Amino acid sequence: MNKFLGILLAGILGIQGCGDDPVKPQADANTNNETKVSDPLPKSEEKTKDKATDEQSSAAEDYTPALWKIEHQGKTSYLFGSVHMGDKSMYPLPQVVTEAYQSSDALAVEIDLGNINQMAIAQKVQQMAIDPNNSLESVLKEKTLVEYNEYCEETKSPCKMFSSFEPWFAAMTLEALNMQQSGYSEQYGVDMYFLDQARKDKEIVELESIDFQLEALDGMPLELQDAFLYSVVTKSEDENDKLIKAWKSGEVEAYVENSFEEAKESGIDEEDYQYFMELLLYNRNQGMADGIAEHIEQGKSVFAVVGAAHYGGDKSVNYYLEEKGFSVERIDY
Repeated sequence: MNKFLGILLAGILGIQGCGDDPVKPQADANTNNETKVSDPLPKSEEKTKDKATDEQSSAAEDYTPALWKIEHQGKTSYLFGSVHMGDKSMYPLPQVVTEAYQSSDALAVEIDLGNINQMAIAQKVQQMAIDPNNSLESVLKEKTLVEYNEYCEETKSPCKMFSSFEPWFAAMTLEALNMQQSGYSEQYGVDMYFLDQARKDKEIVELESIDFQLEALDGMPLELQDAFLYSVVTKSEDENDKLIKAWKSGEVEAYVENSFEEAKESGIDEEDYQYFMELLLYNRNQGMADGIAEHIEQGKSVFAVVGAAHYGGDKSVNYYLEEKGFSVERIDY
C-alpha cells in the first residue's frame, strides 16, 4: 500500500506547486530559505552546480512525456501531463512539446499558482485543517501512528506542528517535504514553467481553484486520510525518482494506475477505494474536460497542463473529451 495516495500530490493535485503557500508549512532553515524564482530554468551560475547546459539539452531528446492533440474546426489543442514538483533535469522540454505550446492561444491549468491570495488560503487552512477537539495522534490507526512516529524521528520532520491538524494536512505537507528532500521543488514543476511563459503573451485558464482542491482533501473520510498519511510515511526512498522517471517516459498514467491496483490488492476497502477515485479523480476529470471543451469550442487552441494522472484510462480527461465528440490522439515522438 506504500504508493497508494502517496503519489497524489506529485501526479494529481496542483496544490503542491503553490510555492510559499501556507498549506505547506515553513518547517526549518532547509525548507524555509529556498529561493523562489519565476523561471524553473536555472541561471548560468546555478548550472555549474548541477548539470551542464549541453547535458540538459541532450537529456531533453532522450525522454518523451505524454502529449495528446485534439483537432477541432481547424485548430489544434493539446493535453500535457504535469508533475507539480520536479528538478533541473526536466528542462529544456522536448522540442515537440515546446512547439505545441507556442502554437496555442491559451494555457489551461488546474490552478494559476501565481494568482493566489496567501492570506485567504492561510485562513482557509486554519478553518479546515485544524481539529481542536482531537489530536492527530488520537485519530490515527495504531499501525499508522507507529509508522508516523518512526518516520518523524528518522527524517527529523517537524511533526510536532501537526498535533492539532487533521491527517490529510499532515500527509500533504510531509509529502511536499519528502519531495524536497529527494531533490524536487515546486519551482521546477511543469505547471510553474508554463505559467511563467504564459504570462508574457497567452490567456491563462483555471480549470479548478485551490479552495476546491482543499475541500476535496478535507472531504475525505478519516479512513482514507489515515491511508493517505500511512502511504506517505511508508513510501520507499526511490519512489519519487520512479514517478519522475515514469513522467519522462510518458508512462505516469500506468504508474499511477498500478499504484491504485496495489492498494486494492493490499486490502483497502472497495467502497473506500471507489469513493476516493470518484472524489479526487473521476469527478475532477469530468470538470476539467468540461472546461477544456468550453474554450476549444470558443475557437481557441488550448494547451492544457494538469496532473499527469488525469490523462489516460477509464474516466480520464481524455475519456470525457471523447464522450463529447472530440478526437484525442497520442503524439508519437
